[in-house]
Amino acid sequence: MKATKTAVFAMVVLGTATLSAQEQRAPAFEVASVKPAPPRAGTAGFTAMDTDPATVRYSNISLKILIAIAYRFDSRLIQGGPAWLDDQLYDLAAKLPAGSSKDRVPAMLQTLLAARFQLAVHRETKDQRVYFLLVGKKGPRLKQAQKPGAENPDVQQVRGDRLPVSVLRNRIVGHAMPMQQLAAVLAGPAGYQVVDRTGIAGAFDIDLKWTPDNSNGTGPSLFTAIQEQLGLRLEPGRAPVEILVVDHAERIPTEN
Repeated sequence: MKATKTAVFAMVVLGTATLSAQEQRAPAFEVASVKPAPPRAGTAGFTAMDTDPATVRYSNISLKILIAIAYRFDSRLIQGGPAWLDDQLYDLAAKLPAGSSKDRVPAMLQTLLAARFQLAVHRETKDQRVYFLLVGKKGPRLKQAQKPGAENPDVQQVRGDRLPVSVLRNRIVGHAMPMQQLAAVLAGPAGYQVVDRTGIAGAFDIDLKWTPDNSNGTGPSLFTAIQEQLGLRLEPGRAPVEILVVDHAERIPTEN
């Protein structure tokens, strides 16, 4: 009888450990296919991202961009790794587990990249050149957030830290944007990370228009537009910036 109780106890402990391991299992796609992309000409060679409630599909996408999506990182702040990280393109299709939220896709993608590419990364903080977003000399000219208007179908919808923001080559339109989110979006056209030092709380409707440096337009530059339209300014400086370092990655993904 004593041996039987011990055996039952051992089975209960083993079952508990198994459940615990399952609960702690890394989030993963139900099924996924990752293959090197074949050569494609014209617009067929553009990077494409297509999603629906049950699947995600990326075409002609580099491993660096996949890493950026997986770790929610600016691709310009991903360093290290092999030379082909930007050049080798892949096609990826993955099915989400039933009932999974799209918010879980980055975590699932981390699991997939580690399994298929043997990806290993770590985070570091380095002192780098940045722009500080500051209040202009005449004070801010910001509009408090109003009710959202109709979306512009001609712009790309890019998710920021909190709310969607519409980004064009020469325009940023956002509803209810806090200054931290505006700084993050400005990093793209500014060319360096932007750190919010305005000290301004609240959320604002932003419609910023400028003329890119490499165009023939006669409108204001990004820096002038920020001052004239928002009453803010960008000032160069240095600050600690978190980067993601790629320690290892295999070029050919393992079998699907």
